[in-house]
Amino acid sequence: MMKALVYHGLGKKAWEEHANPTVIDPTDAIVRVTKTTICGTDLHILKGDLASLVKMIEAVRRFGAAA
Repeated sequence: MMKALVYHGLGKKAWEEHANPTVIDPTDAIVRVTKTTICGTDLHILKGDLASLVKMIEAVRRFGAAA
């Protein structure tokens, strides 16, 4: 299992346990992220300042996968 910071809508985020990713297709890759950061844009998205971007993120969560 792995920890993931999951966006649940405006102002809502949570650390959640998720299954480790698996390779399904030959073009898949699993990348280990050892360090990361959050930028000001991410904070604005969480706050809801960028409504059009928030709608795109929610669409990706429903209809596709961004990994």
